[in-house]
Amino acid sequence: MPLLALLEAGAGTQAEVVFNETPDEFAFWDKYFRLHDGDDDKPYFNPVLLRRAEKGFPHSNAATIRKNTFELKWKAATRSVQNDGEHWSLSDDYADIFRQRVLTKKGNVTRIPVVDIASVLLRDYEFPDEADAAFLEGVFRQRFPQNDESYEKLFSFTNEDNAHLFQPEADLQAYEEAIESTLISEVVDAAAMPKPASPPVSLPVDDEVLVKVQQILSIGTSGIIFSGSPGTGKTYYARRVAQHLVKNAETDIFRVQFHPSYGYEDFVEGYRPAEGTASGFKIVSKTFILACEQATKTSGYVAVIVDEINRGDPARVFGELLTYLEQDYRNQAFNLPFSGTPFSIPSNLLLIGTMNPHDRSVSHVDAAFVRRFDHIEMSPSREVVQALLESSSGFTHDEIDLIGTWFDRAQALVPFGLGHSFFSGIRDLDHLRLIWQYRILPTAITASEVNEGRVDDLTRSFEALVARLEGQIGAA
Repeated sequence: MPLLALLEAGAGTQAEVVFNETPDEFAFWDKYFRLHDGDDDKPYFNPVLLRRAEKGFPHSNAATIRKNTFELKWKAATRSVQNDGEHWSLSDDYADIFRQRVLTKKGNVTRIPVVDIASVLLRDYEFPDEADAAFLEGVFRQRFPQNDESYEKLFSFTNEDNAHLFQPEADLQAYEEAIESTLISEVVDAAAMPKPASPPVSLPVDDEVLVKVQQILSIGTSGIIFSGSPGTGKTYYARRVAQHLVKNAETDIFRVQFHPSYGYEDFVEGYRPAEGTASGFKIVSKTFILACEQATKTSGYVAVIVDEINRGDPARVFGELLTYLEQDYRNQAFNLPFSGTPFSIPSNLLLIGTMNPHDRSVSHVDAAFVRRFDHIEMSPSREVVQALLESSSGFTHDEIDLIGTWFDRAQALVPFGLGHSFFSGIRDLDHLRLIWQYRILPTAITASEVNEGRVDDLTRSFEALVARLEGQIGAA
């Protein structure tokens, strides 16, 4: 939508256009996306998310995306502020940049269906009776002009039956009622609680952590442990790496969580009540054996994810498996102690663990256990914080940089570091305040060695950050 606003202003056919956030940005959203139903707090609708948008949306989202992402980050346009306003010019390769950054996923390009978007944007246009889908496309191209080469890179045309596109004249209220009926309504019960956004199933092949995993796999491994402070993405990467490596995530990934009372009978094999047996019990296979059996059925990896792997007693949970997990002993038969069944661990069984080495409830980690695994340290990352804010918030580039600077400084005040996952999904300054009050500050207070002086210093530093952000947002 921010790109369409520039195209409507003529940036696709002129070397330079004057386009100001006020009034041009707001005029664009008022023209195409405003609902006149008395909701002045959320007067717009978002045609992509199918939700209502607040009155500041053209500034806090559309204009911010155009300036921070399209111009500064992607270099798809240039902007200069002159006496008569902001002068915008599209880069020669803006269509290629947009195509790569927005329309390309896993090497596949999905161009924007022009008939669909034109049906929404041109809903108030009076078309002649003989108009067809091609005519609709032509009007769209007149209103949002660009050269043929750029247009073909971004948009696709699929002919549709006229009856599906056009209808007799309708008033404004009828259009708005139709739009409102498709929007996702606000709910005022427990179902209204927002669900965390699902992370992408796959990882980019150049992801830093995935590259480390591939290096470890290339030399052979008994298992990989992601180690680090809370909130550094250990579980996120354990799941994503497993999904990247296995052929079928539904059948080839097994998951457990260790705790102090967890034992061999919970993880490998154990007894459960059974009628018709002399003892009243029978031996059943548990997660690890089931995973090994699945590994014998596939040529790909089967992953066993163990969250909080250091919270269990290694000798009690693994028993003799600690030896046979090693690559040198894979596929070597031994007898299971409960059932006496011959058993071996397949070489394609991969154990992936997560571990917080600073957990004060764990007195020590068994050295024999540690040496059998390869460890990837997960550290707090300013780059991840800023990437999370760029993807989910309305903060500007400068505001995100301020938050990143504070995040770096906070590491010195919180022993073992402050995890970057606290910043996932943050939308605005009010949301950041809530995350601070209910998540970051309590975590810092309970962290070992954090005294009142450090808590006070951390609190003052956050209050200074908020004051600077409020100043920048107010100035904007």
